[in-house]
Amino acid sequence: MAPFVATKGKTAQLRYELPHRVHDATIYPVTAPNSSTIILTGTDIGVDIAWRGGRPLKKAAPRPKQPAKPTKVNGTSKDVIMIIDSDDDEPAKPAAPPPAPEAEFEEDEEELDPDQPYPSFVQQLHLSLNTAVLHIAVPQIPTVSSLRTADTIPAIFSKKIVFAVACADCTVRIITLPLSPPPESVKEKPHSAKSQFGEDIVKVVGHQSIPRGVTVTWTSRSEPTSHDPSDDDMDMDVAATPGRRRRKQQSRSRSRAKGEGGFDLLVASHSAEIGGLLKIWRFQIAEASLTALHPIAPYRTLTLCKPASRVAFNTAQYPKRRHSQLLITDTTGTARIYDVFAPGSRKRHTSGSPGEPGAFTATFRSTFEPIKSNTFSPAILAGRKPITDAAWVSDGRHILALLADGEWGVWDVERSGPSPPADPAAFSLRGFVGTAEKDSNAGGASSPKRGSRNSLAPMTPNTRRRKEDHLFQGSPSMTTNAPRGGISVASLPSSSGAADEDSVLIWYGSEIYRIADLAKFWTRTVSASNGTSLPGPGLAQVQDISLLGEAITSISQFETTSQASRMAVPRDTLITAEHRLIITTNTSKPLGRDLNANFAQEQAESEDARRADQALLTHGELDLGGMGRLLDDMEGSGNIGKSLVLGNGNPRKVLFASSAAA
Repeated sequence: MAPFVATKGKTAQLRYELPHRVHDATIYPVTAPNSSTIILTGTDIGVDIAWRGGRPLKKAAPRPKQPAKPTKVNGTSKDVIMIIDSDDDEPAKPAAPPPAPEAEFEEDEEELDPDQPYPSFVQQLHLSLNTAVLHIAVPQIPTVSSLRTADTIPAIFSKKIVFAVACADCTVRIITLPLSPPPESVKEKPHSAKSQFGEDIVKVVGHQSIPRGVTVTWTSRSEPTSHDPSDDDMDMDVAATPGRRRRKQQSRSRSRAKGEGGFDLLVASHSAEIGGLLKIWRFQIAEASLTALHPIAPYRTLTLCKPASRVAFNTAQYPKRRHSQLLITDTTGTARIYDVFAPGSRKRHTSGSPGEPGAFTATFRSTFEPIKSNTFSPAILAGRKPITDAAWVSDGRHILALLADGEWGVWDVERSGPSPPADPAAFSLRGFVGTAEKDSNAGGASSPKRGSRNSLAPMTPNTRRRKEDHLFQGSPSMTTNAPRGGISVASLPSSSGAADEDSVLIWYGSEIYRIADLAKFWTRTVSASNGTSLPGPGLAQVQDISLLGEAITSISQFETTSQASRMAVPRDTLITAEHRLIITTNTSKPLGRDLNANFAQEQAESEDARRADQALLTHGELDLGGMGRLLDDMEGSGNIGKSLVLGNGNPRKVLFASSAAA
């Protein structure tokens, strides 16, 4: 699949046209064994899996031609048919499915074209589900390091791709397939009768209407259990030294995550049935597969007051206490946190007996919709702004929300940010995106400007009717005309145990805005509001995205390195439109602290080439191209009259007359 490439300045856009409608796409957090980045795309008929970059597959050798079969002559056939009849034969047992074929890769990564240095797709698969895939969810998988050993992470994540999808046939499916790209032979011949590429699909039928979203995380099989209060203290201890945090985390990982009987996968899906329904499923994770006992029953079922607009598990990883928190938002402007393993209360509003784990731990509300000054609207009719999307940030300590009118803000869940508000349910940091009205006082009145056309417009019967409707019905809702939007958060973990660096992308309609580092942006904004520093730059808008009239469905961010982050190189992004994928990438290589690094490198390469040409000239082996290079160098340096020495034993001088003498 070749892209359409468009470059502008230091950025390039790779546009891939797809034959099917795209509903969602995401980047898997683990790279393949051949260093490829995995992209999952939900289409009208299934899931597309693409491996981008890395070491390419080895090209299969052509099959040898089979010799022609000899012709048979009557009476000379040596074929013998033997029939054995025995009553002692046991019935044949079903053979175990053969292992998935493994592909062979080249030793080095693909050589990129200097004109278009962009990695290509090593392998592409289409997993047909015979239904549309509307939402894709992948678990948060930490990287193995000195702070996180391999035995504290489910082993399946190092061998398999694990993700969940919400389909248009009202089902939720948990899919696992090999992490390594398969060979081309798999496309020609299916792996088995039940598996085409070695995938394993667990189909869950738990909703009567189409699910509106799905989210995934993983936990210990021994959860729920009694938690040590020091675990929460460690998560809250921001001022602790990296060495102290490292010792505490390693001690807790050994005591809680190692040798506790394995891990489980938690899957949560929500729909609009019964006024709002949320179901949580729990599956055992084996070394290379998931264990599902039929019939599959939900682990928890919650009946919501309103249909949820967004549900997401906390991005913190087990064994952190908050890893089981579930963010639930709706269009009434309410965001609640439900902890799956919190100690249950006696009065249960969800299914289950009193005392079972699971409880709501916090509630946040959005700001009120602005009231126009030229109308009278009672305060009781004022409504809160609907929540379009929300995401966990700062390792699950804060919540970033996008409202229907383009306002965005951060709720300080643990009150650990730079400016904890007096009201815990209010935004600690807020701003606006898009072309909507950006009024700093969300609840204040906004009057028309003097001399504007709206203030001098005559009162017609149509406008009078609209004002009467606004008078008796209150502020109009923003859910009907509000453009689509969303939030993408990508974290860069610190190797020293410091706070993660969150890169945030907010898209509202067809506009995309970027926050390179949310923590620094928050601190700089608070310092500017207190008068201790100058105001910093606002959100940077991503310009010139070639959507070609289509709407954005989702945005994901590729991984980056610490060096690229220090050099302020923006992350590559994956923008999903209705029928295309757009990858934005940086085309300029970051320089070091020396700004003359490229110039020095070019000078060194030119000097090496000049010395090589001079050596060839000395041995009498210089060709016409090398002679032309030497003449160009002499002309540029002003030494056109300098003699060249040819040969070794009997050198001859070749003099070049000056053009002035002629």
